[in-house]
Amino acid sequence: MKKNIQIEFHTNKSYFYFGTLISILTMLPQLIFSPNPTHSLFLSITLVLLIVIPKFSKILFSIFIIFINLSNIVIGHIALHWGYALADIKPRIEVAFLSPVYETKEYLSHYVDYRDYALGVFTFFVLFLLFKFLRHFTHSYKVFRMIGAGVFILILLSVTLFINPLREFEPFSVPCEICTVIEDKEKIDHILKTRAEFIAHLVIPKANAKNQLYDKIIIIMGESVNKNHMAIYGYSSPTTPFMSSLQGSKNFYLFNAIAPTNQTRYSIPIDLTEANVHYYENRYIHSGSLLTHFKANGYDTYWISNQGRAGKNDSTITSMASEANGTFFANLNYLDASLDEVLLEYLEKQPLNSKKEMYLLHLMGSHSDYVNRYNKQTALFNPAKNVVEEYDNTIYYTDYVVSRIFDHFKGKKLLLVYLSDHGENINLENNGHGFLPPYKDEYMVPFVIYTNVKNRRLDELSKDNKKGYFNLENLSSMIRYVSGISNHKNLSYSHDVMAVEPANIVDFEKLEMFN
Repeated sequence: MKKNIQIEFHTNKSYFYFGTLISILTMLPQLIFSPNPTHSLFLSITLVLLIVIPKFSKILFSIFIIFINLSNIVIGHIALHWGYALADIKPRIEVAFLSPVYETKEYLSHYVDYRDYALGVFTFFVLFLLFKFLRHFTHSYKVFRMIGAGVFILILLSVTLFINPLREFEPFSVPCEICTVIEDKEKIDHILKTRAEFIAHLVIPKANAKNQLYDKIIIIMGESVNKNHMAIYGYSSPTTPFMSSLQGSKNFYLFNAIAPTNQTRYSIPIDLTEANVHYYENRYIHSGSLLTHFKANGYDTYWISNQGRAGKNDSTITSMASEANGTFFANLNYLDASLDEVLLEYLEKQPLNSKKEMYLLHLMGSHSDYVNRYNKQTALFNPAKNVVEEYDNTIYYTDYVVSRIFDHFKGKKLLLVYLSDHGENINLENNGHGFLPPYKDEYMVPFVIYTNVKNRRLDELSKDNKKGYFNLENLSSMIRYVSGISNHKNLSYSHDVMAVEPANIVDFEKLEMFN
């Protein structure tokens, strides 16, 4: 037996070495990106299996090599751009699957760079080696074939006895994760149907009319705004000239706050309903949004959005928008996202009246690709020299949009609220949100309120904010309180925030700054 093994090894050395080289090159990216020792151990076992497989089956070897190399491109991209701390790309698959076309288009143009191309070339090279191996290398294994098959089965049984690699370890869990995302879409549909039934039968007691100070409630929901790039929060560039002009007024309130999550599809439902970081799904289903509360108190309500309506990504948001008396979505085909001025054009066509009205305006704001989010003719930096200046231009442009909205309503008893769904990481090398692990920047959002009516409740809120930053998971309660349709502030000072999805809750205080 020993002599036969030695003869077979020397006779098939080229076959053995070439197959081993392909196996090592295939697993190399996975091992480099592996986030923890347990996952690295599993990948090392997989490498041993790959080395063993070609001794008894070229077809099985080819399937494994092709599958893992294709996974390398996806996992490598996520690890390079977004972090791979949990060896779990399901949230990223979910984002890709649920994103509208225009977002996918901009993502590919902005977040695919030379590192992805290099990984693609590397993958092509490994697959080329596999082609050469299949075409030009043969073996005469007999004993090795039996030993290889035995070792493969033994290792496979040993591994699956303790874990299910198809569900627990990437890259083999990726197909299951894709299936789970598809199943989650069906779950989302069920959630929205259940919520619609709840809203249809929801009865909200009407508040005392004497406490209601305002004719017009305007909530402006920004997008991807990092407050550290706003002059009103101490940024060195004059990115917020309009809001800065209000800053000295006793009617202008600047709050220290954090977003509850770093993803739009969760942050807006949390901001506008009773859902929070620890209890998302059930409380989202069983609570009306701010629009329903204001409608119950005699306000005509409007949802005006420069983001999408029909995309799967917007389903939970569209569910809330449907609670309004009127809706307007600027982007219907998802091919091109207009500048936020398109909302002003719609708004200014609506006649001002004496009715009580509540408007929620959902901006495109500072969502990447930043260069597409501002008017080039009136930009602060013209031309912008780098991505940071492009981002600052989006903040400057949003300030202009806010000023126009303010001017439209300023003759009325007005409560104007400006905030962002989440923050943004931004520097010369990298930018975006939804990193895992996340950074503090992704939660550091503006929270600004203007009133032209004296409101002691806002003064209370300002004093409360000196105790610590607000977690905007309770934004809905705060807005109802200061507007007079509720007597409960329900403030949240929680440090807990959601990272990408409800399953990942982290302590904001323990996160690092991006820069």
